[in-house]
Amino acid sequence: MRAVNIYAMTRTVQSDVKPLFEKALSHREVKLRIKEQEFDQIAQIVNELLMLEAPEECFENWFYSFTIPHISREFDLIKVGRNGCVVNVELKSVSPSVTTERIQKQLERNAYYLSLIGKRIYSFTFVSDGQKKGKLYHLTEEGLKVCTFRELIRKLGKVKHPVQEDIEELFTPGDYLISPFSEPERFCNGQYFLTEHQQQMKEKILSGIRRSNATLWGITGEAGTGKTLLLYDIAKELSKNYRIAVVHCGKLSDGHERLKCLLEGITIVEEIPTDSFPDYDVICVDETQRLSGESLENILEAYGSGKIKACLFIYDLKQVLSKSERERNNPERLRAIRSFQELRLAKTIRTSKEIYAFINALLDLKKRSNLTFPNIDVLCSGSEAETKRLIAIGQTKGYRYIASEFEDSHDVIGLEFERVLVVMDQKFSYDESGTLTGEEHPGEDYLYVQLLYQNVSRAKEKLCVIVQDNAPVFRELVGVVNRNS
Repeated sequence: MRAVNIYAMTRTVQSDVKPLFEKALSHREVKLRIKEQEFDQIAQIVNELLMLEAPEECFENWFYSFTIPHISREFDLIKVGRNGCVVNVELKSVSPSVTTERIQKQLERNAYYLSLIGKRIYSFTFVSDGQKKGKLYHLTEEGLKVCTFRELIRKLGKVKHPVQEDIEELFTPGDYLISPFSEPERFCNGQYFLTEHQQQMKEKILSGIRRSNATLWGITGEAGTGKTLLLYDIAKELSKNYRIAVVHCGKLSDGHERLKCLLEGITIVEEIPTDSFPDYDVICVDETQRLSGESLENILEAYGSGKIKACLFIYDLKQVLSKSERERNNPERLRAIRSFQELRLAKTIRTSKEIYAFINALLDLKKRSNLTFPNIDVLCSGSEAETKRLIAIGQTKGYRYIASEFEDSHDVIGLEFERVLVVMDQKFSYDESGTLTGEEHPGEDYLYVQLLYQNVSRAKEKLCVIVQDNAPVFRELVGVVNRNS
């Protein structure tokens, strides 16, 4: 995305041309649905600056309607200096809902996000009255205050060497998207961000539990949507007033053990004994699709009898590892309860679009994407010895090898890695419809395709698939990564 000159941007008056005009100026990928009132408000700001004979630099290098990748945080106008200064101007129209409290809260939250890319954040909100007038508010250390446009000009003068394009590159996902288990210290110190959607869910769940009018919740979503981060964030907030138990339906990792030491008021366990229910007010269950039927019924019985005050279940039925987990279908059991409320996280945030698209095509060839795949490697091996050598090479490059076996897949439940390496041998094939299938697992209950899905969905940035002695599958996957060739 490219920065624009707000004087030039507001010169057109033809409504139907504005979206195309703005896209041509900003070079954004997708055309905006332009809000007429926002263009009018920016034009008012421009006129105020002109009347004060503001320097030309005040009009240059603004990013209009920019959204931080992955977390959907939008800013109306921002100007970013490479000297660490950032100016943010939000646009509002006079209405009963636009209170000074809401204005201040938005600017404070914006400053929190912008602290990723700047040390000094200058935050303003322009509230138009629809009569070519309005008020300019400035967030100061003493709180929100009405100010003049001269104050805005002064702050703009502090922005040196402004960023002119590719603002997206300033926001590195690793700076704000974390796993509580991979980076427990950062999680406990609050050095992460929730998406707008996650934040809304969090507030809804907290409100229901605190008011005791909605206390049985479920959050579902595919791998990479941030379910576990949201669960632990909610648990951390609730632990200020409640005794919390988090049940992790998998093997506790070193990260879990570290969290147990750092978090006060939260107990993290693989399973929760029935005799310990009186010790907790709220039970949170991660990876509920793997919870045994008996454990689920025990928790629900304790909830129904009032031994525990609230429950939060996190799940994704696509991430079952066995036939019994699929047949048990814990999410459906929860949905049958009248008081149960389910929320859905729909957008993947942890996994890159590229890896997400490749995994979809890996599982179903009909879902091939037109994306390019520079971070996906599909390698060919003719024997187990060649595979071992390729695995060793990958490990020297920082790849985490995860075998499609229950023990390995079970060990990485809830974890994530920058680089992941997996092997697909003759156990895998595609049926006539292009769906990936697997042989019967010797463990009878386990599913090779589900184990593979669990493993590849652990990758954050890079994924390597070694196809061993399986020419048909190799041919298909090479075709997936070379769709446009």
